[in-house]
Amino acid sequence: MWYNAPSRLRRGIGLATQRTTPLSNTRPFSIPRMRFLIVNGFTSFNLMIGVLSLIVAGTGHMALAAWGLLLCVLLDSCDGSLARHWQVTSEFGAQLDSLADMTSFIIASVALTYYWAQPTTPFPLLLIVCGLYTLAGAFRLARFNSSPEDRSFFHGIPSTGGAALLAANYLAAPPPSAYGVITLVGLLAVLMVSTLPYPKLATLRRCPPSVWLLILVGAFASPQIAVWVVSAGYIGLGPAIWLYRRRSHTPS
Repeated sequence: MWYNAPSRLRRGIGLATQRTTPLSNTRPFSIPRMRFLIVNGFTSFNLMIGVLSLIVAGTGHMALAAWGLLLCVLLDSCDGSLARHWQVTSEFGAQLDSLADMTSFIIASVALTYYWAQPTTPFPLLLIVCGLYTLAGAFRLARFNSSPEDRSFFHGIPSTGGAALLAANYLAAPPPSAYGVITLVGLLAVLMVSTLPYPKLATLRRCPPSVWLLILVGAFASPQIAVWVVSAGYIGLGPAIWLYRRRSHTPS
C-alpha cells in the first residue's frame, strides 16, 4: 500500500502526480496516514452503499435504492475533492475507486433499471438494454482510467451523471414509464461510450447564480418537471458543446 504513487492516478474526477512515499514509513497515527484512510473510507462507503442499493432494489424497495445511488454520487464527489485537496492519491485508492464506480454507478444502476422496468417490459429487450449499459459503463471507466486528463471536460457522459439521472428520475413523482426508462438507459449507454464533451463539476460551478436559483425554484414548484428539465439539459450539454466547438473551428 503506497501513499502518493508516482504515476498519474485518478481519484474521483481529477488527477494528481505526487512523490512516492510508502505508508509503511509513516507513523501509525500520522496525518498523511489518517488522510489516506479517510479518503479511502469514503470510497469504501460508496462501494458498500452501491451493493446495498443493488440488494434493496431486488427486494422491491426501489425508492431506497435510488436514494442510495444519489448518496454514492455524493460520496464519490467527496473522496475526489478530499484526495486532491490533501494530495493523497495512490495506486490502491485509484483501483478501489474504479471498482466502487463500477459497482455503484453501473451494476447498481442496472439493478434499479431492471426491477423498475421488469413488470411491463419484454424480457429480451430488458436484458439487451441492461447488458449494453453494463458494457458501456465498463468501457467508459476503462477509457477514463487510461486517457490523458482534461481538467474541464469528460469525454462522454460520466457514469456518476448517468446514475444520478436514473435515480432522480425514479424519485420524480410519478416516475417515467418502463419504456421511458428503457429509452433513457439506452441513450445514456450511447453517451457514455461517445466522445462528446461533458463539463466537470468544477466547470458547472461557474454557471451564473441565476441558473442555480432557477433550478432551485423549479424544484420547489414542481420537482417532477424540474428533474425532467435538468435531465434533458444535462444530456443535451454534450451535443451542444460539440456543435459549438465544431462551428467555431469551421472557416467562415
